[in-house]
Amino acid sequence: MRLRNYKHITFYRNTAWQYGLQVVKYLFPLITLPYLTRVLEPDGYAVYAYVLSLMTFAQVFIDFGFNLSGTKQIAAAVSVKDENYTIGAITQARLVLCVVSGLVVCAVASLIPITATNLDYTMLAFAAVCGRAMAPDFVFQGHEDMRPITVRYFVSKGISTALTFVFVKSVADLMWIPVLDILASAIALAWSFATSKRLFGTVIMWVTMRRVLSELRDSALYCFSNMAASVFSGFTTLLIGVVVPDAAQISYWSLAMTAVSAVQSLYSPIVDSMYPHMVRSCDFGFVMKTALVALPTILAGTVFFVDLRDIIVLVLGGEAYLEGTWILVAVSPVLLFSFFAMLFGWPVLGAAGRVREVTSTTVGSGIFCITALLVVSFLGMATMPIICGIRVITEVVLCLSRVWFCRTLVFKSGARLRHRSR
Repeated sequence: MRLRNYKHITFYRNTAWQYGLQVVKYLFPLITLPYLTRVLEPDGYAVYAYVLSLMTFAQVFIDFGFNLSGTKQIAAAVSVKDENYTIGAITQARLVLCVVSGLVVCAVASLIPITATNLDYTMLAFAAVCGRAMAPDFVFQGHEDMRPITVRYFVSKGISTALTFVFVKSVADLMWIPVLDILASAIALAWSFATSKRLFGTVIMWVTMRRVLSELRDSALYCFSNMAASVFSGFTTLLIGVVVPDAAQISYWSLAMTAVSAVQSLYSPIVDSMYPHMVRSCDFGFVMKTALVALPTILAGTVFFVDLRDIIVLVLGGEAYLEGTWILVAVSPVLLFSFFAMLFGWPVLGAAGRVREVTSTTVGSGIFCITALLVVSFLGMATMPIICGIRVITEVVLCLSRVWFCRTLVFKSGARLRHRSR
């Protein structure tokens, strides 16, 4: 038993650092958000918030799924040289994506009034995104050591946060925000490459354009899967805004989804740590044990979430949103099924090379959700209770379809464990 626990000690340690990273990622925005909303005033904060939303899409595109495909390659690498070539290929691919997305962002921003009048701000914000995207986080994830990333984020973001209070005093200082973000990105980038070289002996090994294109092709499926999930989620919100005439109901839905997303973010450290661990160990029995241990905790957490619905709504929205607490109750089953959908997704199917299965389950459940929403809208039955039901059923479909694809992997692992015990 002791040897078995030691085998998984890297997973537990990495998960702890992942939770630390999650905490600091929430901490700094909580510190700066109330300050920026006041000093920038509505006009300045509108620019900040809109550009931040636009940059989210740029970030996803430049990453291109490399934090999944790169993590898998580093975890499976048999030599430092293999790791160096992977780092070089991904770095060059990201440079190409930065150029392509930069041209797109510039063109799109020129057409949107709020960004067209603040084009210099938008492009500086994009430069900061490129800096963050170039950091080789997948190296540390592949080595199951997120400690340097957590420390790096705390230091780089802490510096930019502190300087925000020094330099940003009014809407006239708006340009300081992306400049400070660029500074934080530069610190993080230099820190990451220096630390990876010190800890793992890795450097950038430049590769041929053919290898770069191959890297882009192999990672495209990872990128498509991640983007598909975002698109389907966004479509649900968009359709609700069209078919539900009551603006208050739309607000209740948005607040409920914010609360659900906050809870789901607590699952990410476990899932993100399990992925490289499974690439290295292929111990599907460990995943099953983790799932069984987590089940009562997730169930209790879901009940706790429902029981505290009034408090959650008061904290997130205030008394005006209390009439919408029933939506939190209606969508609460999502919390249960989404954990297992995430756990059996990339950490199991992805680690076993079943990337197409991960993508097909994501797309399949998304198509089901969109089709169901369109049908009830066409029939005039698109009420909020029915929409909540479709959202829950969609998560059930995603979870069960992934469990179905995982069954042979887990059963084979269980058979091996029983054979060894004999």
